[in-house]
Amino acid sequence: MKIFTKLYIGIMAVLIASLLISGFFVVRVSYRKAVSHEVDHGMTGYNMFLSAFRTNFIIASRSGVPGKEMVERAVRAAKGGNTFDVCVIREDGEVMYNSLSFEAKTEEASEGAVRYYTQHEDDRTYIVYYSQLEQRGKTYTCIAANDISYVITENNALRRNYFLIYLVLLIVGTGFALWFSTRITKPLASLSEASRAMSEGDYSRRIECTANDELGVLSESYNQMAETIEEKVDQLELSVKQKEDFIAAFSHEMKTPMTSIIGYADLIHQGKLPESEVRDAAEIIMNEGMRLESLAFKLLQLSSLEQGDLVMEEIDTEEMAKDIEITMDAKAREKQVEITYGFEPGYLRVEYDLFKTAVMNLIDNALKSGTDRVEVTGETEDGYVITVTDHGRGIAPEELERVKEAFYMVDKSRSRKEHGAGLGLSLCDRIVQVHGGRLEMESAQDVGTTVRIILQEFTTDDPGEKPDPESDL
Repeated sequence: MKIFTKLYIGIMAVLIASLLISGFFVVRVSYRKAVSHEVDHGMTGYNMFLSAFRTNFIIASRSGVPGKEMVERAVRAAKGGNTFDVCVIREDGEVMYNSLSFEAKTEEASEGAVRYYTQHEDDRTYIVYYSQLEQRGKTYTCIAANDISYVITENNALRRNYFLIYLVLLIVGTGFALWFSTRITKPLASLSEASRAMSEGDYSRRIECTANDELGVLSESYNQMAETIEEKVDQLELSVKQKEDFIAAFSHEMKTPMTSIIGYADLIHQGKLPESEVRDAAEIIMNEGMRLESLAFKLLQLSSLEQGDLVMEEIDTEEMAKDIEITMDAKAREKQVEITYGFEPGYLRVEYDLFKTAVMNLIDNALKSGTDRVEVTGETEDGYVITVTDHGRGIAPEELERVKEAFYMVDKSRSRKEHGAGLGLSLCDRIVQVHGGRLEMESAQDVGTTVRIILQEFTTDDPGEKPDPESDL
């Protein structure tokens, strides 16, 4: 779901919810206040009616009129200008007076306590008050019903008015949400388009954003990032050109001595040289071989390992894992071995090519172990730990202590067949040491081998510090 859609839906959800909730509470509170006012007003009127009824009942009783007529006179006199509908019931259940249009409920009626409830009858709403009083030795239940239907009518009118206001505000809010969502997401759309262009190789694209807010800061940061990337790409292109020039020069330097070595060696092998010239040919071969040896030492110096002049850089462990996976995929398929990778996010300060070589050498050894699968993981444990695990033939305990020695081979015939010289683990161990870490191994025969590269925790206190190797590889 796009950010525009999320933002629009979010604004509309908040708007609709706030209007509904506010309308609900406004209408409800207004209705409750109106009903409460009617209850209080009706309670006052009912108490006045009871007091007047008691007085008028005594007066009417002295006139000697029959019971029902006496009660009717007392009720009419007590009501005065009130619009109550009244019902008076004697304790024996006889109705002495009744102007109600419905049957009232008088449960728990008692003298001195006025109770009330709401009664809905024939589209009308009443508040019914009732209590008891004793006159001339008999108990009467007095019921009064106050019609509050107009309160319901006004509340319904308020609801209709609020619904119209709600529709107007909803229409206005919809337009505002569309405008606001577009305004907010427009810079993000430009940023997305520029990012897509960068992914396709156009590093010159920039974002125009005049907003003085977080999106403006983000756009400015993107422009700075794009400028930096463009500079880095130019530097990389220059570096690639320099490497290509170096390879071309290296190939040229290799061609002459190799031509001489192969040519004179072939002549000696075929026996076409006189005995007096064999020694001269051998000397030429030796001299050209020494020239190649000198060239090899120069290449080692270029690696800067012996001098400790390593250029450390901060790398993303997940990106390194992807790079290694791509590189090792062909060999894994050739060996028909499945390699699984699981690297936790993290950053390492290493000389990338050397460190990658160390990890790849460990994976290469695992592929040669006779396993059917290899697990390569990276975890954060007081630093960063890279683990390579195979399920192959394993290493005997007495040989496990020596496998990191230079030129030591557990299975010499297998190593020669694989073009090995016993330098792999020794080289890996030295590279890890150069990076301030250590190499640990666990193995069991016919179970498999686990190798861990344990690096110290990366901190930024001194990012330029470079480890100093103590000895040659």
